[in-house]
Amino acid sequence: MNDILIISYAYPICAMLSLLVLTLHFFSKRQIPVQRNQMFTAAILFACTDVILEVFSALVVNNSASVPPVLGYVVLTIFYLMRLSFPLLMIFHSISVTQSLKRRNLMSIVLMSIPTLIVGAIILLTPLTHHFIYYENDTYYKGEYFPLLAVLTILSALFSVLYALAKKSAFQERGFRVVAGISLLALGSVMAEAAWPRLNVSSIAIATSMLLAYLSLKKPESMIDHTTGLLNLDALMTYMDELINREARYYVIVMKVENIRRINSIFGYTVGSLTLKNVADFLSTFSPDVKERSRLRKNLKVYEGANGSDPKAKEKSEKTVGDARRLERTLPPAWAFRLMSNQFAVVSTSEETHEKILGLLHERFENPWYIRGLELNLLLTVAEMPETSSFAEGADLYKAVEIVLPAVPKGDTVTVSDRELAKIERHLMLETSLEKALAEETLDVRFQPILSTATGRYSKVEALARFTHDEWGDVPASEFIPIAEKRGLVAQIDEFVLRKACDFIKSATDVEIEYVGVNISITEMASSAFPKKVRSILDEYGIPYRKIVFEITENALMTSLILMIENLQELSSVGFQFAVDNLSLGKGDIAKLAMLPFSIVKLDRSVLEEVETSARSRILFENTIDVLKKIEIQSVVVGCETTVQSQWISECSPDGIQGFYYARPMDKNGCLAFIQRNNAQTPKKPGRDNFIIVTE
Repeated sequence: MNDILIISYAYPICAMLSLLVLTLHFFSKRQIPVQRNQMFTAAILFACTDVILEVFSALVVNNSASVPPVLGYVVLTIFYLMRLSFPLLMIFHSISVTQSLKRRNLMSIVLMSIPTLIVGAIILLTPLTHHFIYYENDTYYKGEYFPLLAVLTILSALFSVLYALAKKSAFQERGFRVVAGISLLALGSVMAEAAWPRLNVSSIAIATSMLLAYLSLKKPESMIDHTTGLLNLDALMTYMDELINREARYYVIVMKVENIRRINSIFGYTVGSLTLKNVADFLSTFSPDVKERSRLRKNLKVYEGANGSDPKAKEKSEKTVGDARRLERTLPPAWAFRLMSNQFAVVSTSEETHEKILGLLHERFENPWYIRGLELNLLLTVAEMPETSSFAEGADLYKAVEIVLPAVPKGDTVTVSDRELAKIERHLMLETSLEKALAEETLDVRFQPILSTATGRYSKVEALARFTHDEWGDVPASEFIPIAEKRGLVAQIDEFVLRKACDFIKSATDVEIEYVGVNISITEMASSAFPKKVRSILDEYGIPYRKIVFEITENALMTSLILMIENLQELSSVGFQFAVDNLSLGKGDIAKLAMLPFSIVKLDRSVLEEVETSARSRILFENTIDVLKKIEIQSVVVGCETTVQSQWISECSPDGIQGFYYARPMDKNGCLAFIQRNNAQTPKKPGRDNFIIVTE
């Protein structure tokens, strides 16, 4: 009796109703084309087909006497082949969550499919062999190999759980719990059906698994830009991650609509928003999303055909709608995204599509746009990136956009060359390495002594951040500091250098150090939390506040003084000192410095180049030092590298000289030893007659 094939109606009908609701809800939302969504799309369609076939199979089995055996075999064979796909989909889902379904893993995937293919062959041959199911005396029976389906399901569930445990760190969000839940549902349904053959709850388990998988997907609403209806920046990065992990070819066009601000200021933000909406609707024509293209045609009629009394506008609207329809039929798909404000991107996986889209963009933006009866000419700046493998993750693309797009002349189209992509790749790798160095505290800090011209001794030091890349060696501060500023890492660097400076002062037990100069960014200096933070650090090391001089560049000072002045005054009142760094001849406002709590001015190394080539610059240089003395601000000349420079600088009598001629930046112990050794010698004025030790 147990060998009789039994399929009831109730469970698959309940599963079918819930799956239909879930399917309608899933397809009513705009889904981005990532692997997990594609896997779910396949799974939900398989699930719906499976439960529908299970209802028909129940009809066949329960009315076997009146259904021709040939038809019954066809229905049951298709049903069990569909049911057979779920153990394999269970494994593929587990692997896809960790983004490991790649072309290079194709052989492994094929090997995992072999048991399923063997059981599938047995099912296909069952009318001839009767090994899986067979028909006899108007009744369907289970064959000797029928339990293989349950065995295959159990093995797939166990594999999914073990794989999930092994790759747990690679699972995102609720992925691990979903895989474990689906596996437990599969095991539970198999055991229930083994114990109670009439209880065919596998369809309920499949429907519940689909619900769990659906809940683990990213919500489409979070991927949509609500102003334009396009996919947003998060969606772009997710999609790019997908393409990179699949090792797929991709082509990128990033663009900026330049005159949106002007439209906002002249015609108002409503017209500006409608303009962006129109641009987005045009870009949507490249999308494969049928619902999106339907929305496009509707919106084009609403926006561009708003002025129905204007025959010219009506003609333009009809032409644009016609173009959209033709594009649907002729253009391979791409995906359009709104990055931010007036920036957009289109990503395609076909070179032909990429070239066509470029041509269509130029053609469209050469013509005016009709918004609320207005005729607007929009200026488009475009940077296209041909097939590239420079990006390690989706976020890198947007970082590249931030680097590339501002450099493109307004209204131009620029192809990003391999050389430029290599620069971008270096930039991104430096950023990653810099983040790692900060996390692991492997960033280097060097100390450069400053000679006091009055005493001929070294009592002042500047702390300088140094970054060494494993592949490229020493990276100049002029390269990695801007990267740090752009990525919000500069505050960490400032704190790291400050702590190293405090450690240097604390270690200088046998050397008298007047102060250590520390470069500070405008971001930190303007922060309301900065005064409390630096006092806390110096208190932690037990360092007097006067021992630290914060160096602020002249450009930062002149552009952001209002933001910093409160912190300058607060820190100055408790003993901290401040220096203006990189002051240039003829540019610095010395009168303004006299009114602020700055006690030191460092003349930029470019000053030396000007003075050596211009007699007037020499006079200006001497007068600048003289004025600084009179208003009681110390002067330090930076960049002295030759004996000649040392001689004429010393004739002008600045308070300090800093440069490779006297000492290069050194590690802590090397710098302390250098100062101790040189200060022990008979101090003389700097210049040709002075015995100077230059260290590498």
